[in-house]
Amino acid sequence: MMTLNRRLFLGVVPLLIILLAVGAYAIFLFLKLGGAIDVILRENYRSVVACQKMNEAAGQMDSGLLFMLNGEEPKGKELFQQYAPVFRQNLDVEAHNITLPGEGDLERKVSGLYQRYLDEAARFMALAPSDPKRREFYFHNLLPTLTDVRTAATQILDLNQNNMVEANNAARHQSADASRYMIMALLASFIVAGAATYALARSILRPVQSLTESAQQLGDGNLDQHVPVQSKDELGRLAAAFNKMAAKLRAYRQSASEKIVQAQQTMESTLRAFPDPIFVFSPTREIQLQNIAAEHFLLELESPVLSLGNLGALVEQGFKGTGDYQPTSFDKAISVNRPGAEKFYLPRVLAMRDEFGVAFGVVVVLQDVTRFRVADDVKTDLIATVSHELKTPLTSMQMAVYLLLEEKVGPLNAKQIELLLAARANSDRLFEMIEDLLDLARFEGGAALIDKKPILSRDLLNDVAERERELIASRGLQLKLDAEPRLPKVDVSRPRIDQVFANFISNAVKFAPSGSAITLSAKKEDAKNIRFAVKDEGPGIPQNLQRRIFDKFFRIADSDDEGAGLGLSIAREIVLAHGGNVGVNSEKGKGSEFFFTLPALA
Repeated sequence: MMTLNRRLFLGVVPLLIILLAVGAYAIFLFLKLGGAIDVILRENYRSVVACQKMNEAAGQMDSGLLFMLNGEEPKGKELFQQYAPVFRQNLDVEAHNITLPGEGDLERKVSGLYQRYLDEAARFMALAPSDPKRREFYFHNLLPTLTDVRTAATQILDLNQNNMVEANNAARHQSADASRYMIMALLASFIVAGAATYALARSILRPVQSLTESAQQLGDGNLDQHVPVQSKDELGRLAAAFNKMAAKLRAYRQSASEKIVQAQQTMESTLRAFPDPIFVFSPTREIQLQNIAAEHFLLELESPVLSLGNLGALVEQGFKGTGDYQPTSFDKAISVNRPGAEKFYLPRVLAMRDEFGVAFGVVVVLQDVTRFRVADDVKTDLIATVSHELKTPLTSMQMAVYLLLEEKVGPLNAKQIELLLAARANSDRLFEMIEDLLDLARFEGGAALIDKKPILSRDLLNDVAERERELIASRGLQLKLDAEPRLPKVDVSRPRIDQVFANFISNAVKFAPSGSAITLSAKKEDAKNIRFAVKDEGPGIPQNLQRRIFDKFFRIADSDDEGAGLGLSIAREIVLAHGGNVGVNSEKGKGSEFFFTLPALA
């Protein structure tokens, strides 16, 4: 059995052989060209240089004789004797580098002429400087001999130069032939390598392509795939493993389909049992699933379900991943006019997400809270009525207590003053509680008047800080301001917003440890809202209580606060009436931050 590794190796071997052959031939050509160049340098260049130096030395020797002829005897002899050995050295170089036909005869000719020239130069020097025969001897004997010497040396020079040119031309032809042979070898190698690669790729890629196409079909849901097993190598084992996997997937699909049908039936039965309308919306905002109560609800509805209140916006938020919507107060209920009566439904919007957090559906549950809403309205009206009815006699009682304390009707003893002071404190606290109840009733009933005026966000924060600075300092606390520069204006009712700040700050002062800091901040929440916050370094609020902290009458169990638990509820209603939102960030043991947002003015 031939494995895939062996097939790949046998497919690569021809390419390696071709590569080695082409490389060896290239090395051979380079060595051959290098040898030709070395011959040129070794056989001709040394002779050319030697002949050039002989001609230069002969010229200098002739200059020395001319100096002597013109009366410069010492200088002329020195120059002649200096260059005579140079000529002899280069003549010896040439004598040992004879490589061309006729070069040896020319070398012997130069050697004989040079020796005759030296003998005649000796006779020239033996003549007295003032002897008139000396000049005649130079021009008739020395100068012609020197000319013959230089002519013979030049002939050697020309012979070697011509040979260098011929050798260079031969090397050029040899290089051109080598280039042609190399191109032919490369073309042949390319053809052989292409054929080997094509055969290898065809034998490997054909089963891979078949496997790829089957895998794509498998990915598209077509599980009825079977790849033919054409060999016993790794590709064959891969095809067999793919066929086994496809068979298991078919079996799993059959089992999963049965489970899905069973789960769908269970879900439909469960939804059918719910008394409240339940809708499941697809990403196209169409109703994908609904229970029987939802079907009856739609039959009595004259408009699309997403047009009710802000239900359409809540579904959009669910698909965008902004979080589930699960309100706890009845003021978030949607009013629906159904035959015979007005109904109130509290919407709960839950997003269904995949493993990557992408919403693929949104569930909307409409809980019928009509009875609770009516009861809440009755409770609110009752609280408002009772509070109003209690306010009048309480005011009279406060007036009587204040008059008694001023001793307008007679002097009081110490015990009477103590009792009246306690009665005044309790009546004042009861009066504030009744005022809070009336404010809360006004906001919930929509009767609260909000007279708003624009003010810079930074100025609003600074005014609050100046007003509350003394209270904070009296408790041994520090006041810090943190406001972003160039914040826009907000449109607010100063008394109402001051009431929100006062509530937040009073809570912070109650729970902040001595020496810690209270931080007032203002910054941009986003492009349309400004976020104001009051942060302390107190014990913090447990996570399970934070969602109820703004509910009416809610108080933390271990708190020593004597209030009725209405301050934060009133603060929330004030902010909502301004078009903002409130919230709290807190961690047990790390302090609390109460914040609210207000729309920014353009």
